[in-house]
Amino acid sequence: MNEKSGEEVDFFVIDTAEEESAAPEGTAPAPEGAVGESADAAVADDTIHEELGRLQLEVDRLRELYLRKMADFENYRKRQEREMVEFRRFANSELIRDCLPVLDNLERAIAVPGANESALTAGVELVLKQFKETLVRYGLVEIDPMGAQFDPSLHEAFMRVETEGVEENTVVRVMQKGFMLGERLLRPALVAVAAGPPPPAGVAGDRNWGEQ
Repeated sequence: MNEKSGEEVDFFVIDTAEEESAAPEGTAPAPEGAVGESADAAVADDTIHEELGRLQLEVDRLRELYLRKMADFENYRKRQEREMVEFRRFANSELIRDCLPVLDNLERAIAVPGANESALTAGVELVLKQFKETLVRYGLVEIDPMGAQFDPSLHEAFMRVETEGVEENTVVRVMQKGFMLGERLLRPALVAVAAGPPPPAGVAGDRNWGEQ
């Protein structure tokens, strides 16, 4: 009772035992919103890890693509080098082909009967030798198939000749030598080849290929 006012006052007793038991002993109560922030941090970490994984995959893909492009470029560079070598090797093929008739005429001049001991013949022989050496330095290879088997990839048959004791299709005469530039045929050798045995009596047989 309030002595001054004469009114009765009610006193309330607050039981704090239940509240104290709610929080672990020796720990402070978690501040408001701390639980939500922890959840957000966990989600953020997961997102970062996922993004890092995606970026690592992209880096691996780009590295593989780079290595493939480097390999392709290296193959392209080697191919270009080979093509340049081939180009330099055969760049003079037309010029050398045009020189072949000159070579033929020089050889014919030397082969004239009765002129082997003349000064002119000696001079022509010297020019021919120098000319051949020059062409050989540029890769010219002479095809002189005398006595060899006829090869249609290197020889051009002008006629067939019946020749005893010689195997059929053997080159028995070379009318014009052939030439190659490296592995490329510039001109086939013009040849005559040995024919087989003569046909039986009464059977026509054309032995001259040039008249076919």
